[in-house]
Amino acid sequence: MNSSTTTHAITAAAPDEADKARQLIELGLALDPEARSETLARLIAGSVHGGIDTALCWFAGTGELRPEKALAELNSVKVPFEQEGWVDALGRYILSQGGRL
Repeated sequence: MNSSTTTHAITAAAPDEADKARQLIELGLALDPEARSETLARLIAGSVHGGIDTALCWFAGTGELRPEKALAELNSVKVPFEQEGWVDALGRYILSQGGRL
């Protein structure tokens, strides 16, 4: 998975919401390192997606996963170093749901 020093949706949310999302994701990954939870995967997708017209945003909002499109988008997501584990966890979740590299 790709990463960089910029972030997308997590900074677009109100500061309190972004902080709450970060805390929930970190707690979720601590409890479920393999990110098998759809709720956790949707929260991560909503925090890292690249815009409203993306498969990751669609998954975050509706729960409907388009695995191949989501993986393609995930490969170009740019997040801070501290969030690389989020991208990896979301990638594992998508692969477990039928996505193919």
